[in-house]
Amino acid sequence: MKQLDIELIRFEKLKHVKFLVNRIQHRQEHIHNEFEFFVVLRGSGVAKIKSHTFNLKEGDVYLINSGEVHSYARNPADEIISNKNKDSAPLFLFAQISNHCLREYFPQIRTTVFNSCNLADYLSSEETKEVVKLLVESAKLYFTEQDYYPLRILSDISRVLTICYNKVPYEIISEAQKNNLKQKNLRIERIISYIDANFETQIRLQDLAEQENLSPTHFSHLFTSLFGVTFQDYVNIKRMEQCIRLMPNKEKTLLEISYESGFSDPKYMNRMFIKHFGYTPKEYRRRVGMEQVEIKQVIHETETIYSVTDSVNALSEFEEKYR
Repeated sequence: MKQLDIELIRFEKLKHVKFLVNRIQHRQEHIHNEFEFFVVLRGSGVAKIKSHTFNLKEGDVYLINSGEVHSYARNPADEIISNKNKDSAPLFLFAQISNHCLREYFPQIRTTVFNSCNLADYLSSEETKEVVKLLVESAKLYFTEQDYYPLRILSDISRVLTICYNKVPYEIISEAQKNNLKQKNLRIERIISYIDANFETQIRLQDLAEQENLSPTHFSHLFTSLFGVTFQDYVNIKRMEQCIRLMPNKEKTLLEISYESGFSDPKYMNRMFIKHFGYTPKEYRRRVGMEQVEIKQVIHETETIYSVTDSVNALSEFEEKYR
């Protein structure tokens, strides 16, 4: 059974803090125990955090709370046009910060629950720019390991967290509440894992509700509150993703793709493609065919972690553009 991706972050270079520069076409739902800040260095895309969908643009900076399910992708409307150029996928700077960071001086950080958000929604323009600048400069220090870089990074991270505590909504929860959140995350993991393992067949809301010891009505409301879409819409999204993965295989007919993706009725698959892309599966496949070789390469490369040199170059280009 496919599992929700529980990311175990290792802090190899600096205790409690890690930076990554990634180009992402698609990063499935995952969860980790660290706070995550990310800056969109280049391009645009979509982030799903809990039940909310955010349209991302270059220069944005977001905060994701510890223990919240999230995913990243390029804009769905760009899939066909952009598949021929994998470099068009959005480029991110990620700063992952343990909720034990600076705990000796501010123990409340371990049980802080921030409101995951676009920081521009709560910070002034000057504060937002300051956070972006601090994160980018810290990342460059992290990659280049300049003199006293741990002290300088911890100073910058302290400033970023102080700004967030002053402006972003949060609450300090009890140990019991924190344990309840862990149980909630385990439930989310079970739900996603079940859907991933069964969306290609006749999956039923009732079966999941029974697994979670809930009535179908209660489970339906719970699912929508957790994921921001209905159970059926979420399943259809998974089936659409499977259709797209199978499209470049010319040996499969559209009827076979429909059935192998879990659509019992090809006409339903037709309606889903028109709804999401504005044209039929046949037209989608024709467009994919024009870039078949490139598409096959891109499907298997959904996330690229930049090297130290490429990371520093990308950060420097971003700084130059937004100076």
